[in-house]
Amino acid sequence: MLLGLTALTGLIIASLVGLFAAPLGSLFGLLDFPDDAGGRKQHARVTPLVGGLGVALASVVGVALTSAFVVQAGPSIGQHLLWLGIAIAAMFLIGLADDRFLLSPRVRLSLAMIVLLLVVISAPDFGVSFIRFSGQPQVLLLGSGAEVFTLLCLVGLLNAINMADGKNGIVISLGLIWSAILFFRLPPPMLPVLAAAASALAVLLWFNMKGRLFLGDGGSYAVSALFGLLAVYAYNHGFDSVRADDIVLMFAVPVFDTIRLMIARSLQRRSPFLGDRDHLHHYLYARIGWPRGLWVYVALVALPNAAAVALPGTAMVWLLVSAIAYGLVLKGARRPHVLVA
Repeated sequence: MLLGLTALTGLIIASLVGLFAAPLGSLFGLLDFPDDAGGRKQHARVTPLVGGLGVALASVVGVALTSAFVVQAGPSIGQHLLWLGIAIAAMFLIGLADDRFLLSPRVRLSLAMIVLLLVVISAPDFGVSFIRFSGQPQVLLLGSGAEVFTLLCLVGLLNAINMADGKNGIVISLGLIWSAILFFRLPPPMLPVLAAAASALAVLLWFNMKGRLFLGDGGSYAVSALFGLLAVYAYNHGFDSVRADDIVLMFAVPVFDTIRLMIARSLQRRSPFLGDRDHLHHYLYARIGWPRGLWVYVALVALPNAAAVALPGTAMVWLLVSAIAYGLVLKGARRPHVLVA
């Protein structure tokens, strides 16, 4: 019953945001203007950056509804739901401020680190305190470095998701894939929140693919907090079945692309945070168009993760497969051609 309620709530919220995207974007000044010819932003028209409002609001309302119905689950779950809601809302607002006022990378990164560190310290099940890969007989305890390690992982994921949000459908589709994976890995008290987010993302995908709205940084920041923290929570509560490589595999493709880009930019003596058109999705679009490029990107993420869920304990194998597949797809897409968008 609660799953259905939160899913319906997410659907309604996202539908309203999608239907009223244009007036909401104008009201809050959240509009993305295309660049001149040759610029990085080549969408056809001015587009509202309000998709993040839909997923963040749906997720926070899902947290509130879940908290109201699972009081009997004990104070720990209530504490973690509270901090999950705080994290999603705060990270959305940081991204929203960047969409509206163009914050410097240093400012928005610093604010995000403060929020995430507070969450990890205040809600211990959102922190990575041990490492255990498939086939590893013993657990490696992180001790006093646990909070710093967790923060680095969450900030890295934030950067990867933000960089991946360059073509319609990518981050929203990734969110739906991660929702499906976590459905099999999260303990029941967290599933209603996941249902709210997934239903909102499904609705927003339609509006996004029609060019009616973008997620914006508010959306990518909210999505990174939601799925990063839920993945850590699933890892801590699925000790018998969820290993570190299962979690790494979830986010592998956008992280691979981010690491490649940051190394390449550093070698070129450019800031790792400056935008360009060297992402995997740019090459896929130029080579085979969109949404065909989106389906390839989705397959790179979905297929290895589906195999890892179906065959527990094999995530390390599929992580290797994922890395090889990413390299081959990137190599094929980057064969000499002219980038058209």
